[in-house]
Amino acid sequence: MQIESQDILFVINPNSGSQKSEAIIKGIKNSAYAIDYIMTQNLEEFNELWVDKVSDYKVVVICGGDGSVNCTLKHLAVNKDVILAVLPNGSGNGFARELGFTADVGNLISNILRGEIRKVDLAKINDDYSINVAGLGFDSHVASLFDGSTFRGLKKYIYCTIKGLFSYKPIAVELFLGQVKVTGKFWGVYLANTRQFGNNAIIAPEAKYDDGLLEIVLMKKYPLILSPFLVYKMFAGKLKNSKYMTYLRASEMIIKSDSKTYHVDGEPRVMTDDLHITLEKQSVKVIKMN
Repeated sequence: MQIESQDILFVINPNSGSQKSEAIIKGIKNSAYAIDYIMTQNLEEFNELWVDKVSDYKVVVICGGDGSVNCTLKHLAVNKDVILAVLPNGSGNGFARELGFTADVGNLISNILRGEIRKVDLAKINDDYSINVAGLGFDSHVASLFDGSTFRGLKKYIYCTIKGLFSYKPIAVELFLGQVKVTGKFWGVYLANTRQFGNNAIIAPEAKYDDGLLEIVLMKKYPLILSPFLVYKMFAGKLKNSKYMTYLRASEMIIKSDSKTYHVDGEPRVMTDDLHITLEKQSVKVIKMN
């Protein structure tokens, strides 16, 4: 695909991540290309941007983390010709890591101008969307703790995870996969379009973002003494079917649960109804990285 510098718009969230907006802008200007950028201070400005400006561009670069990417999904579901790129600048950057994006502005621009794209599946969950990992149970509890925290980053995420281990109780779940029904008490239910939550914590080693299937992970509570082994296996990408882990695959499902919360790409939501999940296959265009 032919992409010129004037076809690119960087959308910078100045409240996200460790790389300051000034450094990102400097990287854009040092690229020797005339590339537009805009800073959005809040979600309202971000949503207005998609109404007022995005139609003038082929590629939108989201400078932020998984939460910033997630805010983009409802717009990409409508504006299917827009191509997504990511300059990772969040706490976990799970989606960006899986798609090969780095924080090198010059390298990203070079890849955009090559014009190669890939198509990625998009999960619709009731009226919301997820492109990385969604779930309910323990990780949505941790996401709620993390979202309410003043500080961000991996250390804070680990702290919230450890805190959650001592306060969380398993949830009752009914999972409907067509005519098949799975029930039980689970520590968590994870819907993985890619392999990882973020920070290379790989919950679903076999997940593929373009195969038309979600990897469903049913996790029972690990004995606390085994938690270090769980963490090791997760970061080593070695989790698999076991006494505590069950892996299934599907493109449509319904989840009933007594969980009070769930999350989409790490963004917490209040669970007020059953979750109806469908997968929109290869519906999002994403810049292909070298």
